Amino acid sequence: MTDTNSLPYYPRFIFNFNDDKCFSTGDLDEFQYIKEHKQDYKISRFVPGQKVDVTFVNENDESEVGTYLVNRIEIPQIKYDLDEPTYGLNMNDCTCIFGKDKKWIMEIYVYFDLVQ
Repeated sequence: MTDTNSLPYYPRFIFNFNDDKCFSTGDLDEFQYIKEHKQDYKISRFVPGQKVDVTFVNENDESEVGTYLVNRIEIPQIKYDLDEPTYGLNMNDCTCIFGKDKKWIMEIYVYFDLVQ
């Protein structure tokens, strides 16, 4: 088995939440903080209407879990040349990037709405 997280490139996922939270990653290890609602297995998909639990660390270094619905998913850019510079931020990305920095082959935006 080839572990996909060991690849030097991967899609960059940008997670935008309607309660002003945002983070992005190309590192699958960071997906451990997003789970299907009330489940403990690895997330394997995102679909509109899906309910997920997301763990954030607050300013006191305490874990907080929020429940969200996937609102929509957008893929605004697909790379055809991996040698084109792709490291770092772009103006549509979050300022909060987690995990290993990798060359990204596409951007996938996932928008979430907080469940009250």
